[in-house]
Amino acid sequence: MVNIKNIIYILLAMILTGITACNDDKEAIDYTDDSVYPPPVVTITSPTSLSGAEFKKEQTVTASFESTNGLRDVYATLLKKAENDTYEEIDKSLRVYQSLDGFPNELDASFTINVSDKLTAAIGVFATDIYTKTIMQQVTIGYLVGIPPVITLEPSEIAQVDLNQSLTIKGTASSGTGLSSISYTLIQKSPYLELSTSGNIAVSPSEKEKEFSFSIVINDERADAISVVATDKDGYKETAYVEIKSITGVPEGKAAIFDNIELAPEWESPDNPTQPYLFSFDGVTVGGQLKNILTLQDAVNSSGGSIDFAFVNFWRNSGFVPIANRGPGFASADRISSGTVGRQVDVPWLSVITNNAVFFKIIPSEIVSAMKLEELFETATGNWETYQALEPLSSFVTGTATGDKQCLQRTGASADRTDDVNLQIVDGTYIAIRREYASIKKYGIIKVVKAVDDTPALNNQNKIVGVSTDPGKSAYYKGPNQAGFDYIGVTKLYGQKCKLKIIVQK
Repeated sequence: MVNIKNIIYILLAMILTGITACNDDKEAIDYTDDSVYPPPVVTITSPTSLSGAEFKKEQTVTASFESTNGLRDVYATLLKKAENDTYEEIDKSLRVYQSLDGFPNELDASFTINVSDKLTAAIGVFATDIYTKTIMQQVTIGYLVGIPPVITLEPSEIAQVDLNQSLTIKGTASSGTGLSSISYTLIQKSPYLELSTSGNIAVSPSEKEKEFSFSIVINDERADAISVVATDKDGYKETAYVEIKSITGVPEGKAAIFDNIELAPEWESPDNPTQPYLFSFDGVTVGGQLKNILTLQDAVNSSGGSIDFAFVNFWRNSGFVPIANRGPGFASADRISSGTVGRQVDVPWLSVITNNAVFFKIIPSEIVSAMKLEELFETATGNWETYQALEPLSSFVTGTATGDKQCLQRTGASADRTDDVNLQIVDGTYIAIRREYASIKKYGIIKVVKAVDDTPALNNQNKIVGVSTDPGKSAYYKGPNQAGFDYIGVTKLYGQKCKLKIIVQK
């Protein structure tokens, strides 16, 4: 920091010296006289030369300073070679200053500076005194290691390209230490994603510069660049890009991806429904907000739209008759009022929206493997390729019966029946769907990330226990904690959430 008192002392000394000179000698003082006002002295106390330094790494230099007149600035900076074997500063913004307390006559200092420029040939240590006399000593650098190769590409930018069009890229790569490899890839820059198998350009061990040319097909609509990576013999890399501004000719067809979906069965005939019970692929507007997951309250308060399926606790019809296929599961929206679903009491809540038809079918492991569904659910985007990946389901989800419009976690699970029980939905199950609305068919897949834990509702035969006493036997379980109701078996499944990820054609 600048010490104001020192400035005042110096100014007073200059004024008094000037008055004396005027009175005695009538001559002005010559501050440029180095014999009277000598410049600072800079002494490098660390090595004064380095055989090598690593590019983009920090280097520390120490020095001592002396100044009869007082030091104003001391700093280190990067230097490059100039004419006549001299040095000049590369960039003032790279200077590393030592803070000063006043204007000291002596100082020991340490400077840590990043060797961030490829032209660096020395580190200069500068001192300036109060009379702006400047002295520099340098620490010379024999060579820099770690300088990555230099790449030039032609073209460097593509304004427009058709999907599946082949492009030819020309370029040059060079390295002072020698090239090891050159590769190229079609990519999405942010978030970074390689969209093609890497191509390689042959490089001989002695080559320090390589002219090259390659062809690449722009076969992914997500691509926004072609990357070219050159690696030198020491393993240092440089990446250059050919920017792709626009891709035309992308086929029609998109996909919608829904992640972290949680659904839970609603109580029977609830007075204040709050469970995330209904799902809409297109979304329903409620209070100005578009919602894909809805409660019955959301549905009745909506301004219109459509729902596709519900997550239901199956166990009896509207006449309180137990059904065989008991437990949590999915039901097509157009089947909510059917006897086997047992949700006729929900119809008034759904008066302002349309109930679409959805058909379900469990996907067996061999088809999961053939369609590479695990990879699809990790990498799918909303583009046409995902749309096309779902198209083979058109020959798989072919059911037309009403039974195909529901998919339960267990079949034959009623403890009141003698049917064989089958657990068909667990964590990781994939369910194919066909969605039908306005004579349009679209296909998709539900991945059950976390199935409902229904074990508290099971008996020793892994069947789901029903209610055999009144009032629950012949009255609705409108919610929890109703007086006189037994909450056993199947009634424990209301409000139990499943977690899903869904991909569906738009």
